[in-house]
Amino acid sequence: MPRLRTLIVGIPLLLAAITALALWTVSRVTVDKKNEMYIGSIGEPSTLNPVQAADAASGAVTGVIFNGLLKYDAGLEIVGDLAAAWQLGQRSTFFFDSAEEAILAAANLEAGVVDREALHLQRYAVEGERLELELSLPGVSDSRALAAKFGVTPLPVRTLSVMAPKPLEDALTRFAAEEMSARVVRVWSSGNLGELVFLGDQEETRERLRVWLADRLGEEGLVIEPVLAPEFLAEPVVEFLLHEDVRWHDGAPFTSRDVKFTYGAMMDDRVASPRKPDYELVLSVETPDARTVRVVYRRPFSPALESWMMSILPAHLLADVPPDQWPLVFNRAPVGTGPFKFAEWKTNQFVRVARNEDYFKGLPHLDGIVFRTLPDPLTLRLAFETQQVDFWSADPWAVGSFREDERFTLFTSPSNSYNYVGWNLRRPMFQDLRVRQALAHAVNIDQMIRYILYGYGTQSTGIFTPEMWFFNPRVQPLAYDPEEARRLLDKAGWVPGKDGIRMKDGERFAFTLITNNGNVIRSDIATLVQENLRAIGIEVTVEMYEWAVFLKRFVNQGEFDAVVLGWALGQGFDQFQIWHSSQTEPERLNMVGYQSKEADRLLESVREEFDRDEIIRQCGELQQLIYNDQPYLFLFVPEGTSVMWKDAFRVKRPGPHGTWIDEPVTMTKAGWSHYLEWFYRPEYAKEASE
Repeated sequence: MPRLRTLIVGIPLLLAAITALALWTVSRVTVDKKNEMYIGSIGEPSTLNPVQAADAASGAVTGVIFNGLLKYDAGLEIVGDLAAAWQLGQRSTFFFDSAEEAILAAANLEAGVVDREALHLQRYAVEGERLELELSLPGVSDSRALAAKFGVTPLPVRTLSVMAPKPLEDALTRFAAEEMSARVVRVWSSGNLGELVFLGDQEETRERLRVWLADRLGEEGLVIEPVLAPEFLAEPVVEFLLHEDVRWHDGAPFTSRDVKFTYGAMMDDRVASPRKPDYELVLSVETPDARTVRVVYRRPFSPALESWMMSILPAHLLADVPPDQWPLVFNRAPVGTGPFKFAEWKTNQFVRVARNEDYFKGLPHLDGIVFRTLPDPLTLRLAFETQQVDFWSADPWAVGSFREDERFTLFTSPSNSYNYVGWNLRRPMFQDLRVRQALAHAVNIDQMIRYILYGYGTQSTGIFTPEMWFFNPRVQPLAYDPEEARRLLDKAGWVPGKDGIRMKDGERFAFTLITNNGNVIRSDIATLVQENLRAIGIEVTVEMYEWAVFLKRFVNQGEFDAVVLGWALGQGFDQFQIWHSSQTEPERLNMVGYQSKEADRLLESVREEFDRDEIIRQCGELQQLIYNDQPYLFLFVPEGTSVMWKDAFRVKRPGPHGTWIDEPVTMTKAGWSHYLEWFYRPEYAKEASE
């Protein structure tokens, strides 16, 4: 394996060759240590507008400037942030042929032996031909159990989703009012998306709607599909009570108006938020007063609470500004409610945030945080070793030396991320499953883990990582087997040509594999994939681009053959944005163009599920399905290690009953930086105690 040996052995020589350049780069920005924290990242933020940000550098900065309504605590339990309290519930509505049947159903429910507490039933009411139940817990199982007591069979509720080439609001409303022979339950639309909920024949209504809309909006781009939804109207409700006396960094009061505005921004196509799918099931956001926000969903959506961890935007600054002007007035000088407020941004050098003196949770201990922009991992390491940044996510090859050095503290845990090669499924060569399976068999992932991660990682088996409670451990990875890869390629019609490169119908099996420069792990992955695939007769050209170009020109537009990337996942199980077939457009996260009706069904179904065991089952099925389909070459889950200079910081955080807890920085389930607003430098201990 001469090329691999050169790659691995050559790393120290390469590092030695460019150390002087890296040291010069580090020294360009001198650091006068103050009561501040210095954090380094490769590449600078794309935007400081959290609604539009999708990269890690942007997320790190916006995470200390803004707050969501909710957040995770150190143990990954959901707790309040801007929301002081919240309450869950659901309206479940059943429809009958007549008012008499609805009354009879209610009478039978009352007469039946129903454990209201166990089924979370609070009250019920009859209105005409409807029987409405109010429950204290969202979901479908309790409502179905109650329906079994009706003694009368309700009419089935049907749902059609609509995607049109033009805005739908007027057309869909007119169709419902003028053309529906069945009873209309609800009409909803947002831009080019819409939904029709009704009583009656589904296929007949679908065809009539298709003809009617095609005549008015055009046939191209018109998609009408049945929705996997409960056979009754199930509308979850989340009500938030906001903290009093929260102020934006400019002194304006934070109110429910800001929450409603943020939701509107998420849904505005001009904003192009990558998080829009998290809010597409919202029916309405109501603000009865300045401290109350009431969110009603069109159907059960189990990640609802996690979605409201999203940062909230200031309506008083942005409501009257067109989104295309936000980059000029806000995105590089944001105003939030968080523990730190924006202070300065020097392009390709740093972003500085300063302590928010009016933070509603108390005065942060640090004067500020400086997020330094560094060009590559080596420069970042040297910045750490010269104490110009305070933390470093250690490269695998360096972990051993730092672990043995008493000057440092290491925070190590299995990461919630995985690396992959994404195949652009719009390209004909990758559309054959046998080809994708062959590619998986051809790449030696164990070798990658040994030589690139130095053993600090495990092989990935799909879209979830082993640390997640819904991970499916029964999914078995495809084995490294070049002979099986060759057999599958032969079977798919790709046979070796005169030069050894496989051909089919006169086309060579050759493609370009792209990734971003400055990331040694990804470039090494690309090199090993190139070598492994060459051995089975596939020609791979590797190209690397600066991060912004790589992302905006190629990845976000779906303009690539194959790409080396990674996902840093949150704690939730909802992966609708990454894998649903509706998310394949430019700027969406399903950049490889994966489409599967069965995956769509599971992605939609698990969003409506609140039972833990059923979530585990459906997530397990989804993980197995997508792994079998191999839209990615799933590589490995790295072990994450962050390094801090020993005793550089401590944490003094609020404890119970008005007390304070003063302790060393430790690794929590939410990570070492969870209490960032309460970090302090020991040399400034007096200030932290005040």
